Amino acid sequence: MVRLPWLLLIAFGPFLCLAVRYGVADKCPSIPPSLWCSSDKIIKQCGFEEHCQRFKSATWNQRVNITVLVEALCPDCQQFIANQLYPVIYKNFRDVVNIQLVPFGNAKIQPDGSIVCQHGEEECEINKFESCLINSFESQDEYVPVIFCIESQLKDKVAFATATEKCFQKFNVTEDVQRMTQSCLVSNIGARLQKKAADLTNSVWPDQHKFVPWVVFNGVSLTNLQVYQNQIPLLICQWYNGDQKISYCESALKERFRAGSTNFFY
Repeated sequence: MVRLPWLLLIAFGPFLCLAVRYGVADKCPSIPPSLWCSSDKIIKQCGFEEHCQRFKSATWNQRVNITVLVEALCPDCQQFIANQLYPVIYKNFRDVVNIQLVPFGNAKIQPDGSIVCQHGEEECEINKFESCLINSFESQDEYVPVIFCIESQLKDKVAFATATEKCFQKFNVTEDVQRMTQSCLVSNIGARLQKKAADLTNSVWPDQHKFVPWVVFNGVSLTNLQVYQNQIPLLICQWYNGDQKISYCESALKERFRAGSTNFFY
């Protein structure tokens, strides 16, 4: 009888060890995938090492790719570009993001090859103009500010020709870029660029776009992520993985602790 406790310990010891660990292990299946790599303890205790190492290797020091499907005269698109894309996302994260603007939106290509745009013929012309302008620049650092300027002017009901002239002057758009853009517009290059924009818009994966603006993150198009269009800075801070310190993220984290809120991301 004296030895019984030891016999019980030998017999049931493994189960007691499991019981001690049960509180942690039982939580693992309910952890959202987006949190799997957020903590070294979670990674180790839930067995996510392989998954997280693959993610880290694939994304280390890689930019976050942000593709935005837009159309030139869409009020929501103008609002997004004027209030979010340029002043918040581009200005604070341009060194860690690739921004791709696709000016086509809800337009439709007809059987004869013509394009019908949601906001009329002028929108089709401006969509093509913006495709040509983007194609004439070499980097996002050149075209994002100019597109922002034009769309901000259009949002304020400034005529397109006037908006273009103002923005070209403001950002010192070179004569070469202006000539290339004009040549693109009057040649079949502009039509090809709009066809390319249409193909890109219609091939987003896995969810097709349902409205504009529509944001695709790292090549992934998800309907349920569109509600975060005003929280893209928060997503970039979470998703960027690398050596670079992002001052916006560090200051935002301090502000969150100070205010007890994430409203500063809006």
